[in-house]
Amino acid sequence: MALAAAAAFVGAFVQSTTGFGFALLLSPAAFAALEPVEAVVTLLVLGLALNLLVLFEHGRPEHVDWHGLAPVLLWALPGLAIGAVALTRLSKDTLQVGVGLAVIAAAAWQWRQRRRQAATNSLPAALAGFTSGVLTTSISVSGPPIVLWLEARGADPKEFRASLAASFLALNLTGGVLLLATEGGGSLSAGTVVPLLGLVVAGYALGALAFRRLDRERFYTVVLVLVTGTGVASVLAGILD
Repeated sequence: MALAAAAAFVGAFVQSTTGFGFALLLSPAAFAALEPVEAVVTLLVLGLALNLLVLFEHGRPEHVDWHGLAPVLLWALPGLAIGAVALTRLSKDTLQVGVGLAVIAAAAWQWRQRRRQAATNSLPAALAGFTSGVLTTSISVSGPPIVLWLEARGADPKEFRASLAASFLALNLTGGVLLLATEGGGSLSAGTVVPLLGLVVAGYALGALAFRRLDRERFYTVVLVLVTGTGVASVLAGILD
């Protein structure tokens, strides 16, 4: 669990700084140390706490694009159900490779659009939401579709970070309840979650300071590098596992 503890701290720092990345860093360690369902539920609970901290760091939610997020989150609902089924029916390796390849392709398209300085068309809300829902309850790495959707819409860093926190909060809460209802309370261990939670809070606090030092261009460069890394890590995890 030492690796999971380090990943929880670093992942919370990265997500607090850029808006996402927590599950990317913690997921491999969690799956290595825990059973698949317990790993996903643990990730969802810790993510719920982290996103509450980001969303309410100024006392109330600010800079969230609620109007744009509404259809994304509605389309995520059927995806959450399908992802929960996939978690118990499909090979994790197959899921990771497929997801990784899709993320790499989407990130490459986004890099190309930025280099050409072309106006990017936002991903359809239905596609971003449904895909994020599936990923939430299958491998607990739901960020890339919504990240690319927000980046293509031209959200400023504060709106980007806050809107991601709001969407992850909704997805983690709904997905966590769904998995706990279907798999039972035994899929969550307080002895695992509580120590990791303290590290998540510490990582969040440092990340919030780092976020204030990033300008817009550097911020989005870091975001796209992280998205690309998500895809590569997912493919490698599926192949090498």
